[in-house]
Amino acid sequence: MTKLFKFLVTGALFVTVLSCVSDEGIPLTLIEASQEAGLTTFASAAQSQFGFLGVTRGHRPGITVFAPSNEAFADALVQFKATDLNDLITKLGQDLNSLGILGFHVVSGVVFSNQLESENIFGTLEDKQLRVNKALDVITVIDAAGNTATVTQADIKIENGVMHVINRVLLASAKLPKPSLVEAATEAGLTTLLAAVTAVTGLSGELLNREAITVFVPTNQAFLNLFSSLNVPSLQGLIDELGLPAVTKVLRFHVVPATAFSFDLVEGDQMITTLAGEMLTVNRTGNAVKVTDAGGKTYNVIAADVAIPNGVVHVIDGVVLPTL
Repeated sequence: MTKLFKFLVTGALFVTVLSCVSDEGIPLTLIEASQEAGLTTFASAAQSQFGFLGVTRGHRPGITVFAPSNEAFADALVQFKATDLNDLITKLGQDLNSLGILGFHVVSGVVFSNQLESENIFGTLEDKQLRVNKALDVITVIDAAGNTATVTQADIKIENGVMHVINRVLLASAKLPKPSLVEAATEAGLTTLLAAVTAVTGLSGELLNREAITVFVPTNQAFLNLFSSLNVPSLQGLIDELGLPAVTKVLRFHVVPATAFSFDLVEGDQMITTLAGEMLTVNRTGNAVKVTDAGGKTYNVIAADVAIPNGVVHVIDGVVLPTL
């Protein structure tokens, strides 16, 4: 197989177009193009889902496919505790017809990236609506549950349309429950943060009941690093050293009373008010997000955009400190 690369310029938007054709110049099928692009899990899912290939190949006036990467499927297996691909398709597609969850990834009509408006709503083969937004060189897809996927590779031509690669599996139903802050932290093994929140009377309830929050959650190792720097043996030692009011302020400094996914952040530095009443500096450079505390120490977001019912959680590799 040969790959022909072309570059389109649409205003400030630069899009890489991967035209997948056979040696005879014939555009590849969806399965062939998926395999050529390294989307082996998507190809397997499409082949195993009864009726999917027949419907997509015969659909007129063509199709646009938002195909999750292998990594996106792997993340979904973990998120939904699925044992394998078939188990995942069953769990995600139980309220859909024979096309299963994959039908929600296919839009009727051929839409290349340079044809997108800033905001778009498309009808899928599952007779549901899919929102697609474009801002400069970033294309995002919002599913029925409000989760956002990013197009990582656009405009892969197939025999009857186009395929765009995305970084997460889209959900066709909003019925799947999101984990609460406590559940998300528990599942991620962030036990020190949970113990700290529990030690502050009423804080857990406040965070769960707030209408919208963004929580920067330190890892267990981040807390251990803080204990070491202050020469205290444990969380209780930290409370004994600083006092419970100060520890409460530290925890509230990690919470923003608004929902801010990583893709909502503007490029560069921005000052964000926290529940501690002080400003936290957040910087986004491309896909990298950093936070800087009152003392000027900067830490990295190492796991972003964990959706919870009332907001989002970002895991960071340090404990940010307010003025104490």
